[in-house]
Amino acid sequence: MKHTLGILLLAVAVVAVAHTQKNGAGQASDRTTQALIDLENHWVDALVKSDIAALDAIFADTYVDTDEHSHRGNKEDVLSILKSGDLKLTSVTLSEMRVNVYGDAAVVIGTAMQEGSFLGGPIATKIIFTDTFAKQNGKWRAVASHRSVAQ
Repeated sequence: MKHTLGILLLAVAVVAVAHTQKNGAGQASDRTTQALIDLENHWVDALVKSDIAALDAIFADTYVDTDEHSHRGNKEDVLSILKSGDLKLTSVTLSEMRVNVYGDAAVVIGTAMQEGSFLGGPIATKIIFTDTFAKQNGKWRAVASHRSVAQ
């Protein structure tokens, strides 16, 4: 009897966890989803304007960026490239964004059409991206980004 009761309790726990994961993990409220999409749009606007102060506020101090050519840099690396003028974006349009929230962490994936130059040469026109955010002191901050050239 004890064995049967233990198995029954274990089964109930597994079903409860599975139900929570199915209905809760990665599901964002409309407000949180919109806040993260707005932040993504603010981010690309700041990139086009080379607005260092705005980007400094968006990026966490531990921010890590991996670009389309597998180069990895930190927050200061990204900001210094913009300050130098080596990266000049004239437009960036985001689409196909999907937001998944995991408590105080979130992942946004999407596609970007961009125009501009890096070190005088053209940049990839269409990229796909994955941006990871963490909520710090009540504010979403970008902690990591990864971009790939879209085929």
